[in-house]
Amino acid sequence: MAGPGLSLVIATYNHGRYLAGALESVLAQTRRPEVIVVDDGSTDDTPAVLERFAGRVRVHRQPNAGLSAARNAGVALASGRYISFLDADDVVAPTKLAAQAALLDAEPQLGWTYCDVRIEDEVTGQRRLASERFRYAGRRLDGWLFPELVRGNFIPVMSPLIRREALAAAGAFDASVTPMEDWDLWLRLSLVAPARYLAEPLATYLVRAGGMSRDRARMERTRFLILDKLARTRAEALRELGAPGRRIVADMHNWFAAEACARGDWREARRRLAASVRTVPWQGRAPRMLALSTWRTWSS
Repeated sequence: MAGPGLSLVIATYNHGRYLAGALESVLAQTRRPEVIVVDDGSTDDTPAVLERFAGRVRVHRQPNAGLSAARNAGVALASGRYISFLDADDVVAPTKLAAQAALLDAEPQLGWTYCDVRIEDEVTGQRRLASERFRYAGRRLDGWLFPELVRGNFIPVMSPLIRREALAAAGAFDASVTPMEDWDLWLRLSLVAPARYLAEPLATYLVRAGGMSRDRARMERTRFLILDKLARTRAEALRELGAPGRRIVADMHNWFAAEACARGDWREARRRLAASVRTVPWQGRAPRMLALSTWRTWSS
């Protein structure tokens, strides 16, 4: 049955061998969405795969601009009042959108809802639920999620269905924080709208051999870039967390200070360490490192 008001955006780049499976899962939804595929400059067989679905999905082609830009282009084309995202190598269960849309229909105060997700590792063959991987049992899962999300992302990108107004208030995907642009958006979304968790695994996330999530060093640096951005743009939200928020900010400054020390940028290290000590004065190592960086700055 077609269900007006639902849009699903798939951004794809050279994922032709997976794309058909993703599209078939979307077209099998019991509440059918508008399907928008943004081909971000693919050079593989993606155009041929999309041709098989002509008339059933809307295709937008653009020069390669990256995942965030492709998703944002899809959102700009979407007409639904509820919007969801799916990567080209993932799939959704037939009832996903219907179950989530029914929840948003019934609770207009909610800005978004998210579900459990099956995570499958292409290399190891390991399978587990997001609720197990991210220990949902010990988390706050409903309502205003910022205090929980700021500790780290636990919501895969294909999990939420988002009310258009909430997404507009949160803003677009930020290309400068790839590959954790979804966490960056969820953090902003969690400050403008409450959420509801649906405890059913209604999507499957494939962890590929060459996936960005396997680059741990890049993931770690991007995590701290997002926290740095948050400290500059949403400082009040962090302050409202009290001591845990101050610790997050201090740890972020300490991480960037260590990176600056490693490249010999003692002025930047001193700036970061001073900010850390102002945020949390009673630390073990940061004050000593601040003294060292100050001496190095003056002696250079």
